[in-house]
Amino acid sequence: MIIAIAIVCGYFAFQKSESDAVTKTDAMRMQEEYASLNGKTNSSNRQYKSVNLSDDNPYVYRTEDEIVRILTEGSGIIYFGFKSCPWCRSMVSVLADVAKEKNIATIYYLDVENIRSVLSLDENNKLITEKEGSSGYYKILQALDDVLEEYTLTGEDGTVVDTKEKRLYAPTVVGVLNGEVKSIHVGTVDSQTDPYADLSEEQIQELEDIYTKLIDEAAAPVCTEAC
Repeated sequence: MIIAIAIVCGYFAFQKSESDAVTKTDAMRMQEEYASLNGKTNSSNRQYKSVNLSDDNPYVYRTEDEIVRILTEGSGIIYFGFKSCPWCRSMVSVLADVAKEKNIATIYYLDVENIRSVLSLDENNKLITEKEGSSGYYKILQALDDVLEEYTLTGEDGTVVDTKEKRLYAPTVVGVLNGEVKSIHVGTVDSQTDPYADLSEEQIQELEDIYTKLIDEAAAPVCTEAC
């Protein structure tokens, strides 16, 4: 009996250690991925903002199908973005800091750079699909249909064309509780007009307040007497 208990305890200790290792690997991967563009310039000769995440940041990579399951059945905070998105580079450390303050151990991350559709208009304002989105992307759009805004494109003559689909912009942060979207925030703060410029202390505080509220709205209710 003692041997059996020792084996069981050893098994669960291994499982926890393995789980911690996976989380650690994801955190380091996220840290390295975003830091890889520090000090570099893009095709428009704009310099990427430096991102220096800690090696114990809360980001955990998830696939499109795993994100769909969280959106429809699970709970948690989800961040949609990608490393070369200048708006994302403005907020990714802020969200990590707020999560730490709120004791949120995990933020689910999905890189959306290459999974989204690419749409444009021709000279007659006819919609052109240059690239189809992935099947998982469209499932995510369906799961978020009630909270995403309509996606429109504007022609050179000012004509606004409805694409008949929604759009998952980067960055988007979503709070989910028991398969129900409780909160969502797209972008950073309204006063940020240049994504390559550093946020001011006031803008950082505003963004922290936004993410704090988002996380609180997605938190499970605490019953002090009865629910």
